[in-house]
Amino acid sequence: MALKLSTQSLGLIPLAAAPPGGTPSHTAFTLTSSGGPFCIVGFYVSVLGSASPTGLVQIELSRINGNGVSHPVMELAQGNSVRPQDLVVSYGSVMSSSNSLSFHVVQWPAASGPGASLSIEGTIVFIAEEAVTLAVTITEP
Repeated sequence: MALKLSTQSLGLIPLAAAPPGGTPSHTAFTLTSSGGPFCIVGFYVSVLGSASPTGLVQIELSRINGNGVSHPVMELAQGNSVRPQDLVVSYGSVMSSSNSLSFHVVQWPAASGPGASLSIEGTIVFIAEEAVTLAVTITEP
């Protein structure tokens, strides 16, 4: 059994608009292994937006193997500015799991305008046995 360095795209993960005075919008996504442990050594994530101002958009690691965890929240966007993140660097080390990792993304209401629907995109670099692949599952609560 040999370890292999692989990449996985998140695709586009939708995040609904959160207009002023409204409630926050949120979505979650889970990375699930096809049959063995994996270790994320690089995870770049960003927001694709629109010309309308957004609310504060944040991402956090929320579950490992189905168990809740507490990790820092990273800012991805605010108003008209976007702040891409390398989550591995932001969290200070690699992220490892025997089965799955889940992330939670929130857009707080915009300060003005109608708010904006967004998409989260990202690329993951992970180490696992050669036969292991990752699946991305989107959950919109």
